[in-house]
Amino acid sequence: MLHAARRFTYLAMILVAPLLVFTACEAPPDEQETEEGVVLAPGERAPAIDGATARFESPESEEVLEPGEVEVRVAVENFIPGSQTEVPRIDRIANSEQGQHTHIILNNDPYFANYNIDAEPFSIGELEPGAYSAFVFPSRSFHESVKSDDAADLVNFYVGEEAVGEPFPLEEGEPSIIYSRPKGTYSGEGAERIMLDFYLYNVTLSEDGFRAHYTIEHDDHDEPVAELTMHEWTPAFVEGLESGTYTFTLALLDENGDQVPGSFNYTEREVVVER
Repeated sequence: MLHAARRFTYLAMILVAPLLVFTACEAPPDEQETEEGVVLAPGERAPAIDGATARFESPESEEVLEPGEVEVRVAVENFIPGSQTEVPRIDRIANSEQGQHTHIILNNDPYFANYNIDAEPFSIGELEPGAYSAFVFPSRSFHESVKSDDAADLVNFYVGEEAVGEPFPLEEGEPSIIYSRPKGTYSGEGAERIMLDFYLYNVTLSEDGFRAHYTIEHDDHDEPVAELTMHEWTPAFVEGLESGTYTFTLALLDENGDQVPGSFNYTEREVVVER
């Protein structure tokens, strides 16, 4: 999270600064370009994978685990980990040679890519005592989430007896937006067109209700290089980023343009672009 001054600046930009606002439902033009030559626009969802789900088999809800290495088990249905998602988009953005997988997001940290099958144990690291929220959803080989109301799963658990009773980062039923992509480093052809993707939990986007707001900032620029407000649950794509280090920010906004409370509802990720 940003310190208070940075948060105030961010909110002020939302309320005062002219934004580049594009909506998937208003049939945007083919190109929407900033003065820096960066094109940021919503895209269409990849074809649906009917019935695809990911579920935690362990840990159980509110289970208390010992501090140290923690493993989870994930089971999938109507979804084939390891296979390539054969749609045209696979050739246009970064794609995993390991194929389809699940994204596991712990306490809103960058996701783990889990290519395991048959609910094999998967390590999510050495965990200190505390309350934890783990979120999982199926991902295509090019990392776009399978978007449906029941494809994902949430499990809240404790590490260490002393943590019992602490609030969980993501409580069941909270309107939340789960950041997924981008993350890490994008090089060569993979840096030419970068996908931005998220998962919605207990919330629906609309023009006059909840909205998703992206900001892309470059370390060497005072102002954002691009912004985008989304009213529909689709991926977005950015082209034209020069080499450098960027901060991608995703926030869930309410009908008044205010950030929705919740530890998952404001996320920053550092992304490196190597053209």
